[in-house]
Amino acid sequence: FPELAARTPAEWAATPAAARILPWAREAASTTTIPETTHTLYRRFKVAGERPPYEGPYFEKRGLLAREVTAAWLDQSDARIDRINDLLWSICEETTWVVPAHEKHEIDLFASETGCDLAQMLLLLGDRLPEEIRDRIRAEIKRRIMDPYLAHGADYSWGSGRNNWTGVCAGSVGQTFLLLEEDPARLAQALKTVLDQLDRFIANAFTEDGASLEGIGYWNYGLSHYVSFAEMLRERTNGAIDLLAKEKIKAIAQYPGTVYLGNGLYASFADAHETSEVEPYLAARIAQRTGATDLLGLVGNPTDWRLNTALRNLTWWDGAKASEPPLQDAFMPKSGIAKIVSGPTVLAIKAGNNDEPHNHNDIGSFVLCCDGIACLCDPGAGLYNAAYFSSKRYDNVFANSYGHSVPRIGGKLQKPGPNFSGAMEKTGDKAVTIRFEKAYGIPELREASRRAALQDGVLTLED
Repeated sequence: FPELAARTPAEWAATPAAARILPWAREAASTTTIPETTHTLYRRFKVAGERPPYEGPYFEKRGLLAREVTAAWLDQSDARIDRINDLLWSICEETTWVVPAHEKHEIDLFASETGCDLAQMLLLLGDRLPEEIRDRIRAEIKRRIMDPYLAHGADYSWGSGRNNWTGVCAGSVGQTFLLLEEDPARLAQALKTVLDQLDRFIANAFTEDGASLEGIGYWNYGLSHYVSFAEMLRERTNGAIDLLAKEKIKAIAQYPGTVYLGNGLYASFADAHETSEVEPYLAARIAQRTGATDLLGLVGNPTDWRLNTALRNLTWWDGAKASEPPLQDAFMPKSGIAKIVSGPTVLAIKAGNNDEPHNHNDIGSFVLCCDGIACLCDPGAGLYNAAYFSSKRYDNVFANSYGHSVPRIGGKLQKPGPNFSGAMEKTGDKAVTIRFEKAYGIPELREASRRAALQDGVLTLED
């Protein structure tokens, strides 16, 4: 992490990025209690399928710690160290770092991120922390993350690369090993598994033309630790292993601009949200490495509950937001996504299949924006609870096709599964046609199509 040594903490504290981040960090002192992650809260998920009762204090505790550590590092004051020790000890005392919704996993998204953040805290604060705290952190990371990953990591289901989990978990674990592992054989074994998983992530979580079918939020999240690890490994190997040099990264870098609809709005397909933004450090580093400078006009809030995010926003980003990029037509037939722009009016429409990551049965669904306002919307993500990620998912109006701008045919909704699909073709300068009879699984249905054309700000739909 050579950036840390490039400037003193005082010099980092004087940067434009720090002007956005340091006040957020210092405000942590106004919260005097440590959020409790109790057994009763943990079991609310099993009892009622609710995630917020436990995840709320879980993330709040980690967010407080990230802010305290950031302030202690930049201000070079030990006044916060006792509080940091208490927060670190509390996290080390947790029975598990895996949240209840992911209990079947030995290492989940947030356990891997917790280990990664704690390893970076050791890097920042070093012997300003008491020896017993440093030893406890290393022991807990070894017990909960490093040893299990060496024993079973190659077999974890999230290693398939199908969605954001692979980028987050493998990227976080990889950073943790680079920071803490002193045994070359253990490090080599771990990095081989990490690299295998991250190769699958780039191959499988993104379509051939670079789209993240999970939406812009998961584009951010999946790449967050992938890019952090990639640059750490490039430094460690003197450039011999450079994951961001992959040709497909250039296509992936174009995706946010493809689904951007203006005024902070994005196409909210699958479990995406209508309003989003690109992490500043991702925009800065990916733009630097690929030339996709439009990303710099999409950056948002530089603070987060993760130290990894705050630290890289501080050291990789110059603190400036570029002008909003111009809206341009996009056609991605392999992804099944198109965007058509006509003056102040923007149409985003999708085909694809009904077995995409964070899938909705939404083939043919569209979003229409005018002057930066979503006039006809896609509902985006439903409430994350036990039922939403179960066999009952498509009972939910957010996930089934009744909640989207697609027809019933013969009284039937679209069906979930990889064989229920649609194909998109361009049928004019400002028009696309989607064939989606396969989405319904009705044997006697021979053809169903939707043509969408946007001319002079007027949308014409023909089904």
